[in-house]
Amino acid sequence: GSGTTLRTLFLEGKGLNSSIAVFQDVSGKAHERVQALGVAIGSGYLYETTFAKEVYSDLYGERGVLMGAINGLFRAQYDVLRAQGHSPSEAFNETVEEATQSLYPLIGAKGMDWMYANCSVTAQRGALDWHQKFYDASLPVFKDLYESVKNGTESQRALDKNSQADYRESLEVELEEIRQAEIWRAGETVRSLRPENNKK
Repeated sequence: GSGTTLRTLFLEGKGLNSSIAVFQDVSGKAHERVQALGVAIGSGYLYETTFAKEVYSDLYGERGVLMGAINGLFRAQYDVLRAQGHSPSEAFNETVEEATQSLYPLIGAKGMDWMYANCSVTAQRGALDWHQKFYDASLPVFKDLYESVKNGTESQRALDKNSQADYRESLEVELEEIRQAEIWRAGETVRSLRPENNKK
């Protein structure tokens, strides 16, 4: 997870999962030390992996559901709602706000099965009827993504881009495009209207 989240959870007496890997244990105490380090930084629990698997899963996750895919899905749903005449605030609420503020925390705490069992009949029926279509549509993309990670294409692309003399400037152009996208400008407005942001 992000360092920001890890620090926030640590200060709240909570923790985030961490992976641990030992490639070479010369002292015979590497596992003990890496576990102590995980506890010291506030990890909620530790799971063992290998360096290769951690790199693959990390790069894959960031490009997939954690950041890349979720942004793509948010944008696609938002754009369809806007094209059908929904206001920016309504489209954002039905796409991002409800997901991040209501549903995702419940899924994290209780699981997807609990969510499906404890929602309205319309939400339940829609989710049950449509999730397989989204799975079928996205599975080939996720397979391509994993192969691109595994064969080194993603690492090489990151190295090549980051090595360019104007990387910071070109990155800022890409980030500004996201910043100025209507969905995220609407989000800035919606976030400012949350009750916790209006306390006097």
